[in-house]
Amino acid sequence: MLAIGPVVRDVSLSFDKYWNSELAYPATSLAKKAPHKETVETYRQEMETFIRDHEGSAYVRALASSDLASRLKLGQAEFFWGKAVAVYDEPEKISASRERTDIHLSSRLAPHFDRVDQELIIFSPYFVPGKKGVEYLADICRRGIRVRVLTNSLASTDVSLVHAGYSRYRKALLRAGVELYELDKKISRQEKKKKKGKLGASKASLHTKSFVLDRKQVFIGSLNLDPRSVIENTEIGLILDSPEIGRGMGEWFDTHVDKIAIELELRQNQTGPDQIRWHRQEDGKNKVYLRDPHTSFFKRLGIDLLGMLPIESQL
Repeated sequence: MLAIGPVVRDVSLSFDKYWNSELAYPATSLAKKAPHKETVETYRQEMETFIRDHEGSAYVRALASSDLASRLKLGQAEFFWGKAVAVYDEPEKISASRERTDIHLSSRLAPHFDRVDQELIIFSPYFVPGKKGVEYLADICRRGIRVRVLTNSLASTDVSLVHAGYSRYRKALLRAGVELYELDKKISRQEKKKKKGKLGASKASLHTKSFVLDRKQVFIGSLNLDPRSVIENTEIGLILDSPEIGRGMGEWFDTHVDKIAIELELRQNQTGPDQIRWHRQEDGKNKVYLRDPHTSFFKRLGIDLLGMLPIESQL
């Protein structure tokens, strides 16, 4: 996403607020003494050498030849024009009373969520709704609003501790009518062989943080739907009034989510507790998992134990 026009000034203003806040302090206050000129010059030369050595790396080549880069060079990129509003937590959030929700980003998003009357799509790498969040999503489901969530699976998440907080709410969310999808981390044998031994090779993981409201408005920013983002951290994002973008993201979800994610289902059990089933479309067939896919017994056990700890507010 590129933001152009007046909203850029608002984003710049938010940066200035943090930069000039009494809660911010200069890096010089952390340094015990200034580095020698020779040391600075050595680091500068090392940096220039590093940049030079990586000019032809696979990553840089991929960026230069990407579909977006090609369309921008040829003047073929399609832009959608509309109103964008910057919303962010005020710097004093971290020192003010938690009751001061008027300075929270979440309170500035709330009126937009309250106006949803058809569909809510949530992309959140870390999704820990808490009891209030489950109640809120259950309420809008009862009003006939379709709610779909894409988040990380236990196999794809880079913070297992957060998954421990999320997993305790999966059954309640499914009972409420929320449609849950977890990113599938499974990769082919060829990809595994290609990645093996490569420094920095990492698994697939969801990072996008976005909400699509009735396919008319879109929020894109740094906010996860978890207690740490809402209460502890300071976050920022843009609210876009753009049916074109909202519709495009909704259509992408309709078409592609089954290809990259596993859908969760709550199976009613007459003789014991309800059980979660994970459904994945593979080669035109529906594959069903009885436990978190692509995970070991010990990893699942560790998550169950972590889920017993009273640490949800810090997730």
